[in-house]
Amino acid sequence: MQLVAVDYKAPNAQEEFVQSLRETGFGVLKNHPIQQSLVQGIYDNWQGFFDSEEKNDYLYNKGKQDGFFPQSVSEVAKGFTKKDIKEYFHYYPWGQCPESLRPQLSQYYEEANTLASELLSWIESHSPEDVSKHYSQPLGDMIKDSDQTLLRVLHYPPLSGDEEVDAIRA
Repeated sequence: MQLVAVDYKAPNAQEEFVQSLRETGFGVLKNHPIQQSLVQGIYDNWQGFFDSEEKNDYLYNKGKQDGFFPQSVSEVAKGFTKKDIKEYFHYYPWGQCPESLRPQLSQYYEEANTLASELLSWIESHSPEDVSKHYSQPLGDMIKDSDQTLLRVLHYPPLSGDEEVDAIRA
């Protein structure tokens, strides 16, 4: 399987993106509208959060599933029995988030959702008719104004050497 990075700005980007999904199950975009400086800023600022004790002030809410998930509650990768070596933060616009980190994450969340809606419309426009006739609404509309869409900020802590045997970073 060979992944091809599809140029978002290319005239045939829609076709190439959908073809990549069909052939590999993945779509990789280059030259997309989300600025790398925004992504890098999130990496930099959230590294500070994960390195601090402040993260424990935002422990996840079991009912809402927002907030900080420490390594002790991380998932177990398929085919494995040990918890993944990671911690993460679930962000929803309505959920808990450090105020100093919210504006940047909110901007990314909005831009990513806008891009996702566009990509879903590409998929819809290149879906076979026998499939698309069963869509209950336009694919791009399915995520609009959803309060269920989350953004996961992942952090893989440095390895200490004391990790459980067979534990992985997944």
